[in-house]
Amino acid sequence: MKLIKPSFEIWNQPAGLEGVYKQIERVGRVCYKSEDKITEDSAKSFVDRMIKSGHGAMLEHGTVYLKVFNVIENSELIDKYKSNKYSVVKEGTEVYNCHGDILYGSCKCITTNYRVLVENGWLDDLKYICKPTEFHEKRITVHFVCDRGVSHEFVRHRVMSFAQESTRYCNYSKDKFGNELTFIIPCWIKDLEEKSYLAHAEYHHTKEDASKQWYDVCMNSEFVYEDLIRLGWKPQEARAVLPNSLKTELVVTGFVSDWNHFFDLRARGTTGAPHPQAKELAEPLMKEFIARKYINN
Repeated sequence: MKLIKPSFEIWNQPAGLEGVYKQIERVGRVCYKSEDKITEDSAKSFVDRMIKSGHGAMLEHGTVYLKVFNVIENSELIDKYKSNKYSVVKEGTEVYNCHGDILYGSCKCITTNYRVLVENGWLDDLKYICKPTEFHEKRITVHFVCDRGVSHEFVRHRVMSFAQESTRYCNYSKDKFGNELTFIIPCWIKDLEEKSYLAHAEYHHTKEDASKQWYDVCMNSEFVYEDLIRLGWKPQEARAVLPNSLKTELVVTGFVSDWNHFFDLRARGTTGAPHPQAKELAEPLMKEFIARKYINN
């Protein structure tokens, strides 16, 4: 059994269309913990398999930035993104060089995701793909390592896109997981001594011993889980004995405006006190967003 603290990391998407593919593969492989299969040229084939199998949710993590000039001529193209609830269209102004002349051109800066293009048959619009500019609404991807309970709170932000480590298909008794389960230490547990207290029946009579009960529940669930696997249960069946403290990996992608709402609920507490474990992650992440100038203080 392994005990760890929660963490997060902002995953920047590589540049260009290949970067879209790489981001989708990186996120998608979290679900089955198959990151070891990523190679320099595996991204496009992974995306093609997602499309063929109908796993469109993973495509949402590939952010596509488009820049469209000739606004009147391309009004039909622009309007379809304006009416698409998963896309944001903003006004932009670009300075560019054409035949040695400096020209000023107005344009539309569109932020969308690869699933929108695939499922609507808009892949031809990739000819307008560009690097994100100051005018685009940014989408940010964050990789969380947290417990299952916190993940249940985070996925309630349904306007965002999610990918999560699957307890249906991940067999934690296998070598790739170190033949053990990993649990997240709750933030209110301090100085936990990692040993079993099951032999001491009297330990649960004092408040100071509450953390020992938590430790033993985790340890016992690992023992039962591995025994059920040994007896022939599938991971999706044996997971029934796993507690909320089980470590999971959750990848979340959303517009900056949606992240700001996330911080309202999970860090600032504008609708009530956030769960302490949710705030433990959301508050430092919010500070990181501020430091990167994604949002204002």
